[in-house]
Amino acid sequence: MAVILENQEVGAQCHLVTLRGVTAGHAGQFVMVRIPGTLDPLLGRPITLFDVEGDVTRLLMRSVGRVTAMIKEMQALRELEVEGPYGNGFPLLDSDITLIGGGIGIAPLYLLAKEHRALYPHRRIRIYLGFKEAVILEKPYAAVADEVRVKIGGAITDDIDYSVDDIFYACGPTNMMRVIAQCAKERERKAFVSLENRMACGAGACLGCTQKTASGNKRACKDGPVFPAEEVFYE
Repeated sequence: MAVILENQEVGAQCHLVTLRGVTAGHAGQFVMVRIPGTLDPLLGRPITLFDVEGDVTRLLMRSVGRVTAMIKEMQALRELEVEGPYGNGFPLLDSDITLIGGGIGIAPLYLLAKEHRALYPHRRIRIYLGFKEAVILEKPYAAVADEVRVKIGGAITDDIDYSVDDIFYACGPTNMMRVIAQCAKERERKAFVSLENRMACGAGACLGCTQKTASGNKRACKDGPVFPAEEVFYE
């Protein structure tokens, strides 16, 4: 069991849940979260890691379903069932990097920036954050990057300069990642995307999150959720 230390509303139906008792993971990995003592809903929900610091883990959630709505109302010292972390995270490469997030897809990019900065302190980090209605958590991202640009409405992909960096990381709506993959390919840049496929088990057993790729069907939870952008078939 994990214990809630803090449950902070950060806007746009999003809340940042701080937990103790979660096995440490890396940027791009996720955990399966369940409400203790209830079988309705039966299945856990996949939540990407927002931050890991010592024995404390933070999860950024958007209240879009029953589980996340229930967690939003939970107070400090309540318990959650948390399994994982699962999946493959983002590869850390010695390069200046650009991170692109759309909506709740911004979640894994904070930990990614922290890990990259710790490993390659001499490298530049640029972050682009796109939102539909309101900006959230801009200050934390600014603290771990050299440059942060935000946009409300429209396509954040229109603002990206693909000529300045060699490596791009993205998480967000399918259309956004399709554009990033195409632009990176045209400019001979490397890009990695974190998929948001629906998951049921988180461990690759149910095949509910199957993703078409250039090398055949892959399980987003087990083989991903991070993939080289050029390998994914965006539908």
